[in-house]
Amino acid sequence: MADRPETESELSETRAGEGPPLTAEQFVATSEFRRFKKGMRKLLKVSKVDLDYRIQSAKQRSPRSIDPNSPGRKAKPKRSEDG
Repeated sequence: MADRPETESELSETRAGEGPPLTAEQFVATSEFRRFKKGMRKLLKVSKVDLDYRIQSAKQRSPRSIDPNSPGRKAKPKRSEDG
């Protein structure tokens, strides 16, 4: 079976199709990571007051605040009638 990978690195290269994994330094230096980091900085520049306002208004507009049986709400434990 000549076409089977012989070593673990050859096996990982075969699975990934790109080569060995990047080191942390190489990953940080990629253009994809720089774009991601720039986008996250823009996202996280929201002030605390603005963030609190956005959260409060989203909670008020949420259909979950009106309907207690809406998806995503935790079920309240049922009480037994034996008392």
